[in-house]
Amino acid sequence: MKKILLSLLTIVIVAGVFATSLLALQTVTLSEGATKFIDISQKDLNVIKVPSAAGLKAYTTSRVIDVKVEGDSIYINLLDKSATAPQELFVVAGTGTYLLMLTPKGVPAEMVVARIPAETIQDAEQWEKNQDHVSSLKELIKAMYLEIPPMGFSVNNKEKRDATTWLGTQRQVVARYTGASLEGEVHELKNVSDKPLRVVENEFYDRGVLSVSVERHEIPPGERTTIYIVSRSATQRETDKMLLKYNPLDILGNKVKGGGTTTSNKQ
Repeated sequence: MKKILLSLLTIVIVAGVFATSLLALQTVTLSEGATKFIDISQKDLNVIKVPSAAGLKAYTTSRVIDVKVEGDSIYINLLDKSATAPQELFVVAGTGTYLLMLTPKGVPAEMVVARIPAETIQDAEQWEKNQDHVSSLKELIKAMYLEIPPMGFSVNNKEKRDATTWLGTQRQVVARYTGASLEGEVHELKNVSDKPLRVVENEFYDRGVLSVSVERHEIPPGERTTIYIVSRSATQRETDKMLLKYNPLDILGNKVKGGGTTTSNKQ
């Protein structure tokens, strides 16, 4: 198990090299007939990912932005760095055509993940089934680190939740990634004591937790680390409870017992 955890942490750290320019994440759900507004950077290259789009295309009538499509990514560069007016971008996917209004602002570039209506919990279930269990855990942790949710996973990074359990620390849940049977949480742990704090993965293995990765194990006073925790989703936990409550072997046993009693009564 320790080797798996070390491997997960290594993957997360290496993945971070490719994400140094991604300072934040916006997520939008596209809808035909509805205009979605998103902020873009005036100075940096902007990226919009549409993970499940088939035959992705994008075009604009604006002369202020340059648009290129590669795979599931749309790259947008503002040609006039002083522009502030919203610019139209049409996104064409297999399920329809969607309108985005891009508002240039003097902010760093953010990764934008655009979801399309075809994405459902079944997409998350398929993503989980397309790989073995250990690989699913590793990929979900990497996805949380890169702030790019896997196909079909919903993201809640607006509602923060206090999860402090130790004296001298402050811990907050800053994002939750929910799929079919898996759920990931991103925790920020701050050392508010006057002594160094050592953090190890085993301290976060509560009931239902499947995998944990800690970004930094040694936390000086006043500094923080990020913890990535993968558990069974609420839906999966309810399913597990039902299976325990209605154990097929117990049901079969009851039928056999019932059959025996009936036979005995007939005799």
